[in-house]
Amino acid sequence: MRNHKKMLTISIIILALLSSSWLLLFNFSRINQQKQLTFRVGIVHEQQNYTQKQKFSFNYQLAKKLKVPQKKTVIITGSASTLKKQFKQHQLQLILGLASKQPTTNKINYLFLPNALVVNRNHPIKDLTTYHHKLGIANSVLPTNLTILNLKQKKYSSDLKLLNAINKSQIHAGIMSNLEYNYLTKQQPEFLNTTETRTAFPPMTASVTGALVEKKYHSTIKRMFKKMQLDGQLANLSVKYFFQDYTQE
Repeated sequence: MRNHKKMLTISIIILALLSSSWLLLFNFSRINQQKQLTFRVGIVHEQQNYTQKQKFSFNYQLAKKLKVPQKKTVIITGSASTLKKQFKQHQLQLILGLASKQPTTNKINYLFLPNALVVNRNHPIKDLTTYHHKLGIANSVLPTNLTILNLKQKKYSSDLKLLNAINKSQIHAGIMSNLEYNYLTKQQPEFLNTTETRTAFPPMTASVTGALVEKKYHSTIKRMFKKMQLDGQLANLSVKYFFQDYTQE
């Protein structure tokens, strides 16, 4: 009788283990199947200033237009570092909104926002090759063509603080998005009394935004971008959020 009970208990345990294993296998298979049916797009979401907010809105609308055949688009937002980690782990097939330099085999550049050299009117500066003071930087990255000049930089936590420092002559000049300068001076017109933008020498390259694409989707996404450039969809999105077409290099 004891042996019978023992065998019954063992049978129940084995059955429970088999059921759990089957359930785990079923759930894993279902999740894997769902992944195969989705196209997961990450959008960089770091809203520190007006320009970044507009870029996020631009990229969100862009993501909705990038439809891969027989795939459901799933949009995920997060910081650039978090999304890159997910991309490396094959949890994302595409990231939009990454600061970019040169196109690579898995990257597509699609947005080129101009930078502005903002100066204090009492300290007019144009030639950065002979500039020996600190150059203010906030959310913008130093344009790639200026890196060879070895300019001294002073970092600010926001473009507003940078502009305020230029306004008070705490620093002579700084670099920010042209869009950001126009927005801030519209919000606080008094900045126009003490600051202005200057055409820099050497001319500053634009801040480039790119897409990181999984290798097997690269040609498909590249064709989509090309089509959207030709039919004006990209230009229309740029005008909507940046008031001009900045989709051409």
